[in-house]
Amino acid sequence: MMSGFVIATGLNWLVAAVMFGIGVRYLAATQIMPHHLQILGVAWTDLTPPTRTLMLTLMKGTGLVGVCTAVALGVLLAVPFRRQEAWSYWAVLLVGLTALVPMLIGAVRVRMATGVPVPWWPHVALLASLGLAFLLARDFVHPR
Repeated sequence: MMSGFVIATGLNWLVAAVMFGIGVRYLAATQIMPHHLQILGVAWTDLTPPTRTLMLTLMKGTGLVGVCTAVALGVLLAVPFRRQEAWSYWAVLLVGLTALVPMLIGAVRVRMATGVPVPWWPHVALLASLGLAFLLARDFVHPR
């Protein structure tokens, strides 16, 4: 049934769109996120200019990872995945995992070390979407 592949495609595009949105949000930010400030325990204006520059640069690096991941997923989904090329099925999973797993590990690690409610659940939701899409697409790229 082709609807499984359509659902898989939609889930993968959802992952790409969310990653792009998170990336743009981080890239457009003029200061670090509220949970970052809570971890540091100081107001943004109390940080020295070099510290603000460092923190924003690190955050924007994460934003770039989100945008780059979204672009890579978009290209894979638009061309080889749509053609149901078997290698693209694995490539979509690998590209998504290489971004989302380290982000989840970082969020959980910081939350456990600081007790600050760092948002970890979006990473889990995106990983679940990616995994479900992988399972739904397998019969179309590897027919039995």
